[in-house]
Amino acid sequence: VAPKRYDAGYIALSYFVSLVGSLSTLQLLQLRTSGRGLYNWYLLFGSSVTMGGIAIWSMHFVGNRAVVLYDGQAELQLAYNSTFTVLSFFVPVLVLLGAYSLAGSSGDEVRKVRIVIGGSFAGSSICGMHYLGDAGISNFNTKYSIAKVIASVIIAISATNVALTFFFLMRKNFTNSWWKRLILGFVLAGAVSGMHWTASSGTTYVINRDQPTSQNILSRHWVVVIVIVLSVFCCTILVAFAAAAGRERRKQLKRAQKIVLASATFEDGKLMVLSDGTLPMRTITDTFSERSFEESFGKRHHVFHWIYRTSRNWRAVVDLLPGMRRHLRGCATTPHGNQGHFEEYSTLFREMFCVAAKELADATHQPLESVGVLYEDIIIAGSFATKSDPETAYSHHQGRGKVLFLVKKVDKVEAARLGTFGFRFTAPANVYDILSRTMLVSKHSISQAIAHMAAYNPEREALLLPGVYLGCFAMQAEIKGGFDILVHKDATSKIPTRPLGIPTLTSAHFRFLQQYNGKTVIDIAAALQSNVIEAAQTAGLTEEFAIQFKDALKHLRDEVKDTYFNHAVLDPNPQFLPTATPVDARPGSSGTVAQVIVFKILVPIHTPITSPSLSLAPFNFFSTQQRSYPGCPEHEVHARRTHRDFSGRIAPIPIPKKATRRGGHLWKPRGGGHGLDVGETSRSPSMSSEKHLVMSDPFASAGIMVSHSVTVDVVEPKTATEMKDLGPRVAVTKLDESADSLTWCEALFKGVV
Repeated sequence: VAPKRYDAGYIALSYFVSLVGSLSTLQLLQLRTSGRGLYNWYLLFGSSVTMGGIAIWSMHFVGNRAVVLYDGQAELQLAYNSTFTVLSFFVPVLVLLGAYSLAGSSGDEVRKVRIVIGGSFAGSSICGMHYLGDAGISNFNTKYSIAKVIASVIIAISATNVALTFFFLMRKNFTNSWWKRLILGFVLAGAVSGMHWTASSGTTYVINRDQPTSQNILSRHWVVVIVIVLSVFCCTILVAFAAAAGRERRKQLKRAQKIVLASATFEDGKLMVLSDGTLPMRTITDTFSERSFEESFGKRHHVFHWIYRTSRNWRAVVDLLPGMRRHLRGCATTPHGNQGHFEEYSTLFREMFCVAAKELADATHQPLESVGVLYEDIIIAGSFATKSDPETAYSHHQGRGKVLFLVKKVDKVEAARLGTFGFRFTAPANVYDILSRTMLVSKHSISQAIAHMAAYNPEREALLLPGVYLGCFAMQAEIKGGFDILVHKDATSKIPTRPLGIPTLTSAHFRFLQQYNGKTVIDIAAALQSNVIEAAQTAGLTEEFAIQFKDALKHLRDEVKDTYFNHAVLDPNPQFLPTATPVDARPGSSGTVAQVIVFKILVPIHTPITSPSLSLAPFNFFSTQQRSYPGCPEHEVHARRTHRDFSGRIAPIPIPKKATRRGGHLWKPRGGGHGLDVGETSRSPSMSSEKHLVMSDPFASAGIMVSHSVTVDVVEPKTATEMKDLGPRVAVTKLDESADSLTWCEALFKGVV
């Protein structure tokens, strides 16, 4: 039996090597998002190599270098058979490939049975590599203590299971921050080192005097060199990850001062995020000032209305995108003094929005037409939240950045496809803290916005089910200018309505309504309370409709709550609204239009809205929503006007040969505002819409959009007789490409104001 002792320096080095490999493994597994796709398989293979080849294999041979036999005589130290040494490298890598695939193959779900089985295989790979590596010792025979062998197996499997269980649980909830992964790295390295030294302490070495001379022997010095090379490679990976994480954090802080476009994609309530828990984003503009617009950029602004409508009809700009890119590049390279080549800021902003949306579509591996629709609210970024109360209270300091969202819902098949490209679908609550921290907004604000987006259904926007409704059309002047309209909080494209329980209005119903033409809510309620039967019989109706009308009015008053509604007057002329097909509709079912009988009122400017289910929305944005529902004929008008407006603007801009840039300030709006520094943004390394602008453009200096349009107009009745056979009428009309048609709410607005 050879006398042995241990070198403490190599023991410490072996643990450090195992720690480096373990941390690299956890980092790669952290980035894995699915069991499919080349991206995820690369990460899986990489994590198997870093764990099996560095944390286990390299640790083993560095640890064996700490074993000193015969008081350090050079010719009597451990030597290895190269065949077994190479084999011992690949065996744990292959076993771990299957173990990690099993443990983390269920996407965002954590299945403990899979983790235990995978962890057991991973722990077994540690033991298998150790004894296979020892089998490659060519100049000594080894003998093992059975008790130490069993103890080493228990240590390896149990510690590995603990580390992987905690890792996958924290990964699911996005709570595995770097310091937590560091702790788990120590545990995982402890599993490898604990197993190795427990087994080593029970191993005795007997010199093999009958060893034949062979050239197939690998010097222990060369083994150490190989281990050092692998460890340096692994350290380089960790440093690269740390640098990338730091760079991303700096970008996130800078985004708080920019306008960015984010993708909010949902699958059965789960939110699509990147592997670090953030949303896919692209910067629209790096440098932004509200003074670039004639008014604050928000839901009242005409540019927001344009991008809102465009996001619901992306085909209107698909052909214009190459030209928009070239136009932005031309603006970025035009010298400061050549002011004549720059249009108003709103035009440039619309181009940058479209380019950013296309880049976001490319980043999420889908066509522009499928990237989603613009969410109606804007999140103010840079609102630094400081907790003054651990539960609820926050104090805010407003920043200048804004976050716009493109909302989309996908099915399980599409979610699985996106998972192959490195995206994860998780419960939104798991990433609220991360989104709050990266966007610099309060957790309450971002959680409310995400919850609303998850329930958002653009396919039903501004659409009612077929039937007849009683509604409240309440307008209020806004202090800063313009008007607001009373809408549902959860469906801002719809006014408060109550169904009357009939499929369509007849002439008898029209006669009933004419009795109360111009009367207030409180007067009609009192009249119906006293003689509801007489009111129905006078119009030639049964008592049932009069009672339905009275009940609908009562429920509408309960919903509005405020006393101002008592003074709203009835307009008996029905408003014809677009309809949505009921989910359970049967072929041939009656009712093809939505008719709304409204009570109109102009609410005093200082009167508050107290109803918990209602709120005020900008009327001009509400009108935009009425032109943005799926299948709306106004989409064709918007597409024609967009082509007309942009075809000439995105023509190539002549650039002088000796153009110089001084200070990067290439354009400022009139009046001394800061505006958009196009030259600065074009050189920014961030993911902005100005990046990757093409040098050449297939789009010509002018464009012609040819299309064939047929619109279905619902013609309103002019007399009571026409109410008898009321239904949609088809009229082929030529669309006016210069102006939108008047919406039902705009026609009512003129009557109220």
